[in-house]
Amino acid sequence: MTADLDYDENSFKAVAESELRRYNSIVEKHGDQLEEIIEALGPHPLPPWDPVSDPVKLSMSPFEQTSLVHLVQSDNKLVNKVVLALSAVCYEMNQLVDEARSQLYPPLLLYGSGESEGDSGEALGESQTSLSRILPTLQRVACYVARVQRVTRNVMHQMSALYPLDKRSQAVIDVSDVHFQVVYEHLGSLLGTVISLDEIIFGNSELHQHWGAYRRLVRSAGSDQQKFGQDRKSLEPLEKLLNDVENLVMQGTMFTSVLRQSYDVDGHVVTRNGNLREEMMSILLGWCAQLEQGGSEGWWCDYQPQVVAVTALGILHHVLFDIQDKKLSKALVSIYKKIPCITLVGSVVWFGERYIPTVAPSLNQLFDRKTQDTLLAHRTNHLGQKSGMIAKEAQLVNVQVCGWAVNLDAAAKKHSSQMKNQDLSHRASLLLQGMILAHTIKYSVETVLNLHTALGRPMGKACALSICSLMESLKAIENTYHRHNTLLAESLPHVMQYLTCQILSIIAAAKTRVSSARLDGRRLDIFVALTLVEQMLSGSGTKERRLITRVALSLANQARALREEDVSSLLVLLRRLDLACEVQNRVKEATNCSLIYHHRVILPTYFDNYFQNFENVHRIHFMFAAIRDCEGPLKKCVHLATQSQLLEQFKEEVYNYFKDCVLDKVCQTVETELRLSTHSHLQLDSRNPYQVPVRDVSPVLHLQALVLLGSIISIKDYVEQYLERTFYALTVVAPHDWRTYEEMRNLASSKYSLFTVPSHLPSHTLDQGVDVLEMMRNIHVFVQHYMYNLNQQFFVEATSNNKHLNTVSINHIANSIRTHGAGIINTTVNFTYQFLRRKFHVFSQFLYDEHIKSRLLKDLQHWREVKASQEYFPFERAEKFNRGIRKLGLSQEGLSYLDQFRGLITHIGNAMGYVRLVRSGGLHCSSKAARFIPDLQDVVSFVQLCEDASVSPETMRAAENLDAVISNLTRNFNQDTDYFKLLVDVFAPAMRDNKNSHLRNFYLIIPPLTVNFVEHIIAAKDNINKKNKSGAAFTDDGFAMGIAYLLKVLDQNSAFDSLHWWSGVRRKYISEREKVEQQRQSGSGGDDKLQQTLALTLSRLQQYQQEFELLYLSVSSARVFFRGDWASSMSVTDGQNSDTQSTNSGTSNKERVVENST
Repeated sequence: MTADLDYDENSFKAVAESELRRYNSIVEKHGDQLEEIIEALGPHPLPPWDPVSDPVKLSMSPFEQTSLVHLVQSDNKLVNKVVLALSAVCYEMNQLVDEARSQLYPPLLLYGSGESEGDSGEALGESQTSLSRILPTLQRVACYVARVQRVTRNVMHQMSALYPLDKRSQAVIDVSDVHFQVVYEHLGSLLGTVISLDEIIFGNSELHQHWGAYRRLVRSAGSDQQKFGQDRKSLEPLEKLLNDVENLVMQGTMFTSVLRQSYDVDGHVVTRNGNLREEMMSILLGWCAQLEQGGSEGWWCDYQPQVVAVTALGILHHVLFDIQDKKLSKALVSIYKKIPCITLVGSVVWFGERYIPTVAPSLNQLFDRKTQDTLLAHRTNHLGQKSGMIAKEAQLVNVQVCGWAVNLDAAAKKHSSQMKNQDLSHRASLLLQGMILAHTIKYSVETVLNLHTALGRPMGKACALSICSLMESLKAIENTYHRHNTLLAESLPHVMQYLTCQILSIIAAAKTRVSSARLDGRRLDIFVALTLVEQMLSGSGTKERRLITRVALSLANQARALREEDVSSLLVLLRRLDLACEVQNRVKEATNCSLIYHHRVILPTYFDNYFQNFENVHRIHFMFAAIRDCEGPLKKCVHLATQSQLLEQFKEEVYNYFKDCVLDKVCQTVETELRLSTHSHLQLDSRNPYQVPVRDVSPVLHLQALVLLGSIISIKDYVEQYLERTFYALTVVAPHDWRTYEEMRNLASSKYSLFTVPSHLPSHTLDQGVDVLEMMRNIHVFVQHYMYNLNQQFFVEATSNNKHLNTVSINHIANSIRTHGAGIINTTVNFTYQFLRRKFHVFSQFLYDEHIKSRLLKDLQHWREVKASQEYFPFERAEKFNRGIRKLGLSQEGLSYLDQFRGLITHIGNAMGYVRLVRSGGLHCSSKAARFIPDLQDVVSFVQLCEDASVSPETMRAAENLDAVISNLTRNFNQDTDYFKLLVDVFAPAMRDNKNSHLRNFYLIIPPLTVNFVEHIIAAKDNINKKNKSGAAFTDDGFAMGIAYLLKVLDQNSAFDSLHWWSGVRRKYISEREKVEQQRQSGSGGDDKLQQTLALTLSRLQQYQQEFELLYLSVSSARVFFRGDWASSMSVTDGQNSDTQSTNSGTSNKERVVENST
């Protein structure tokens, strides 16, 4: 038995050690995972509780699913009935106020925004369409006002029942010493919403204009059934609806309709109830006193709605009981002076002294013109003082907000388990202090902005910037509260419990005093009311419980059950309890900056100043948070095509402001700095930072991404994209400067941490040569300054001031095509076409000249006469033509008209040679790219292979792209576009037309041109031997190319071949060489000078014959490019030549040249 126990103990120890080891491994693994997460987040993780990126929203408002009926439970049914009835009507009024502020204000306030300006909207019916979209909202407003009328009448009936008509009448309950201020506060707030609706609609002129247009449209539809398809009877419901809306809503009589309704109905007498009248006046005067004290303290700056409420309640009191109370009017005027600017909603400002006489004309004496002028002067002075002190106030507020945030951060470090009462009180005071700051700042912002608009005063730049600074402080407060959501969630229950405990202690003392005295019926009601307060405060602090608490306290505050100091303490504690229970909603309301939409004209000034002063660059996040507050109201716009249209327009407007004032300027500053740093070796202006201020934009570039109404704006990414576009575009324009932009790219990376994507443009190679784009754009210059070589396919520069000549070959063209793309080939043909059009005009004018035309006609007549007896065109006639033209005059360069005409033909030929060179370069480029394809005749389809392999959709799209690239490459390689044929066909019909009959004799001027060309080329080659740069050349095949092209265009190949010019030239020089040889042989032993002369003559004849042979071969090779019917006749003609040997040698040479050229 003992052995078994020992065995069991050892087993337990082994199992425990195994579990400890396993637990240790789990902890170590968890620690490693946490380290990986921290490393992945980086050195700067996102802050906790970020208002933009929060995945979860934490709501701290008390919540309870129970009704008022279940909450109000006591032994006294009469007290239950009174408290429940008043709480219910207060709760309903509160719901109506929330409905108006959230559902009715925004669409009415925004009506007319975002619509096109001018008369076009009226013509297109946009005004009627917009009004039809907001018509359901207007009908809802009418229903809302009707509901307010019933609720107001019910409240007055309830209060009339509590306060009997005279002292002899028996009341439901004895409330002779009770003041239900909470009920009147809710009633005043409800009436204030109706005043706000009246002011919003009355101040929207565009709404009234569109309403009139819509009414006219409906009347027209009823009178013209054929056009609109509606009869008058079918439109009667719409007409009735429009009449109701117009009478109640559009005429601004909503508040008047509530006032002027009949209250003495259903057996209730309200207007003659003296007790009720005195009670209401007592409540009004006491309420005014509270507002005046609060306005002077500057504590409760959210008293603006209460000022409207007490004014509305005072007007109701005057209308009901027809009494003019000077005390009340003086109290209201005093409040208007304490709070000079009362903003109803947005930019709608309300002046009470002007509004009261419009709805209650009998009060004109109390609020006369003098009073209005006095208050207007007071507001003007207040605005001037406020505008002058706003800059200092902004600085002071900034310090206060920073100090408050630091104190809140310090208080948050102490754990709630270690807190004492004083720590809890300190936290509560800090939370309330932030809301006090927010309300004070918001009141200053609304006062300055709205009073400038209401009084028509211009706002200075310094004032606008100070207002923006105050808005930033507002959003800083909101952000601080949001960052401390954990602190709020941890502390608020304790704060609410702490405040509740203080209230309960006062209530308990009051109950003790009440119970110690004799309990009559009145004190029994007080005791039950205090008990009900304790019950309400024992649960969660919901809105319903707090409302019942205030009603019950009002009922209990009689017969000195509560001392004055207790009442004051309870009021403060209940207000603080309300703030603690609704801290999130109150902070959101106090820091709401949607007002900026109505004053968005200050945004460009703010952004301009932001770029000029990079002191606190992070504060712009708060301004964008203020702009983000406009999103909620703008989404409730109903008069446009979509609800998001106005929001998108506002977003685009703000983005354009920010782009023009900040983003573009930052880009330009960065680019300028990079350029100056890259070109620092040049002689630039002084960049000494002690002499010239240097703008450092690095803080802006490293700023966290901004959030603009749902869109992310990264300044760094924007600048990087700008630099990428700039570097790419400038590299394309000037490829030779690619190294400079690469240096700027690297400098941007090292200096600003801006990482741009490389442009991936092919940089110029060492043999790039002249860019093909430059040649194409300046083709008229290129053909004049370059000479063409037909056999080797290159252009060489005619003259140059340097020690070298530029050349353009196939490799150069291929490199340019690789840089710019294959599209430049077609563009080159288009430019060539434009060039040839101009040249053909000069060509036609030359041949139309009388001197040229007459000489050609003489040559034609002579050739016809001698053609039968002479086989070849006379060489002497060609020489005579060449010499005769020189007699007509020379140019300043010493050129005859025929020299200039030869130059014209050479330019045309150079242009055609350029087209041939570009086409060959394109084929060369395509062949280099196609060498990676194994077989161009049998290209494998990658799409088919991927389908067979069942790959992913991404791989399939990649295969489709690859097949498209290979197909395009194969098509370019196999494409055989005959650009020469295109250029022939485009000019041939016009040049062969009968209108250009003077061109038919062009072939007769070719012999003189060949003589002129041979003399020119021999002189050019002699200049090379003489090392003379001027006029030196070794090739000029553009002339041959031009001759071949013109013969084809004019269809004169057969006519020129009929001259047998080349055979005649060959025969002439053979016969002359034979004569010289005979003279040398006959005089071989004679005079040496004669022999030298004969040798020089023979050398000259051989040189001329050689140049004519080269020209013949070049022209023959060039004519191959212009295929036609002449090919067959050419072979027949050449076969009939008598000079068989020369012809055979010429033909073989021609075949060799053609083989090389192709």
